[in-house]
Amino acid sequence: MKPLWSSRFKKELNPILKCFSYSLRVDGELLQAEIRVNQAHAKMLARVGLISRAEGRRLISALASIGKKFQAKGHQNPLASHMHVEDVHTFVQGELEKNVGALAKKIHTGRSRNDLVVTSTLVYLKERLPRVDKKIGGFQKSLVDFAEKAEETVIPGLTHLKRAQPILLAHQILAYVGMLERDRNRLEDALSRMDKLPLGAAALGGSSLRLDPKFVARELGFSGVSENSLDSVSDRDFVAETLSALAILWMHLSRLAEDFILWNSEAFGFITLDDSVATGSSLMPQKKNPDIFELVRGRAGVIFGHLVSLLTLLKGLPLAYNRDLQEDKPALFDAIHKTEMALEALRVTVSQTNIAEGVNEWAEGEDFLYATDLLEYLVDKGVPFREAHETVGHLVRRALDEGAKLGELPLKEFRKFSPKFNQDVFGLFDPQVSVGRKKTPGSTNPGEVRKWLRYWKKKLKEA
Repeated sequence: MKPLWSSRFKKELNPILKCFSYSLRVDGELLQAEIRVNQAHAKMLARVGLISRAEGRRLISALASIGKKFQAKGHQNPLASHMHVEDVHTFVQGELEKNVGALAKKIHTGRSRNDLVVTSTLVYLKERLPRVDKKIGGFQKSLVDFAEKAEETVIPGLTHLKRAQPILLAHQILAYVGMLERDRNRLEDALSRMDKLPLGAAALGGSSLRLDPKFVARELGFSGVSENSLDSVSDRDFVAETLSALAILWMHLSRLAEDFILWNSEAFGFITLDDSVATGSSLMPQKKNPDIFELVRGRAGVIFGHLVSLLTLLKGLPLAYNRDLQEDKPALFDAIHKTEMALEALRVTVSQTNIAEGVNEWAEGEDFLYATDLLEYLVDKGVPFREAHETVGHLVRRALDEGAKLGELPLKEFRKFSPKFNQDVFGLFDPQVSVGRKKTPGSTNPGEVRKWLRYWKKKLKEA
């Protein structure tokens, strides 16, 4: 199949430059979207009389046959033997000519590859992003199930990677469920700005033919038609917005992965991984490694790189179309593929993760985590906050000087710093008491955590 632009040239493109510039290996991903766009376009051409209704039907039927013939099966590339073709648009044109002969030459009426590729990419994303959303929801469900298993488990919450206050493990897991929900909202919001049809913009200035872009928009599920032909063909902000939303999602996945890596380490010992979701060492027989979480943490950097690459690509382009824009798709497609795979891998891994038997042993090691409980104990008794903070700070200093735990200091030592301390203060040195004393909405109080567990179970079940 010759390039769609070849008639003006006396010579073929140099083979090295073909290898450098041809894009079917990447944009072949758009094939099924391209088929749908072509079918809607053919239907419109017949509707406005630029081709006959019989010709429209033949084109639509032939396009359906091409889509079926080259449907992806498993991980095989159905276009693998066609990499000598310039791009997906040329490929479809060539296959149409095999099917319907000279009639195929009418399919490109009133359009350019410039507006066609943007339209096909939008149709692709309008189908693919809801799939990503569904996989995020599936991962959320696995986290909620894990949080339910961990409902009674108290761990030391950290700030600056140092023990800060006792919190429920379920509370920390649900924090990630909330982050993922906002990630879903961002993708949904991005989709809302992909709802204007670019087809009809042609190369950059529109067409003089009696086209009906509004009809095509309805056929393809767009709410309307793009207001500016230059904008239609030259911007890729919808790709940048998608990559931005995915990058934020991956930032959350990476942070979650880091927490699970820490919790799985001997230093923390909060969780254990099933053998089916861990790997070993080629040298050290005893090792059991959290590789899935580490790969997620590592691949987040790749997704961030895709976003930066695209923004760099776009920042200096004059209007309208420039061939640089061909490079938007490798980043977009790779980010979507990696995201879907990561969400599925994380769902499986978390579902096979258990609470470690010795998860509560940390509580016997130190009790400075209850310093804030002591502070609020004094505030409840009328001591000004700053004064209470200073008092507990002195108590911590005394315990450190004595090489003792806070709870090991006698009551008389407590009362040296404040007469408000009574014997009941020693009841605060208990992780369950600490979390149970929290009163604010959204806190680590067991009642609050149970409420949000119920909320997420219901919300995710209904989704």
